Amino acid sequence: MSRKESEVLLEQFQRFCEENPLRFDPEQLDRIACDIREPRNGIVFDEYVEFILWTKGLKSRQEYFADFIERIFSRERYRKLLEVGAGKHARMSVLLSEKGYEMTAMDPELMPETVESEAVRCIKDCFHYGQTDVTGYDAVVAQEPCEATEHIVRACTAERKDFLISLCGTPHRLMNGEMPADLTEWYEYLQETGGSNCFLIEPQLIPGYVSYVLIGVFR
Repeated sequence: MSRKESEVLLEQFQRFCEENPLRFDPEQLDRIACDIREPRNGIVFDEYVEFILWTKGLKSRQEYFADFIERIFSRERYRKLLEVGAGKHARMSVLLSEKGYEMTAMDPELMPETVESEAVRCIKDCFHYGQTDVTGYDAVVAQEPCEATEHIVRACTAERKDFLISLCGTPHRLMNGEMPADLTEWYEYLQETGGSNCFLIEPQLIPGYVSYVLIGVFR
């Protein structure tokens, strides 16, 4: 990135901070500033991706994924959804609720008082395989839920509950304590864990970015 490009981005970043359309906290805004001032080769924070989409007048990552969920899981068959890793404000759950889904948002850092919809049921907790009950939902959805990913796959597979997960771009430690050697090994492990009903796809989810999605279909 040239000095001029960096200066332009910093000016746009200032406007982004003033508007703060996604209600980022100071730490999240600092990540964007870090990626602008000290760019890393091929690696960026999720918040930076959101910022770049905003500079181009495009929708947010949550909006794109909510649209994708709507295409895959119709409201007629999948009215009750559980979102795992919803974040502090459960923004995607709010978006899906506005589309007509009955949403439950789950995250250990969830702040129910900041969720902009009374229709969204909030659970401030971690998702744990063997502890979290998924039987009351038509499907489970998640956007980059980190360590909870394997828990979701195992829980949904055990209960034959459909799921849709936008996967992280870095591997995470497995439930058995082991760390995958790379992203490919992690993705293959998750797919094998889900069995023959689990599929890894690469949809055109977000303009300009590669996304991998894991789908479990048992119906």
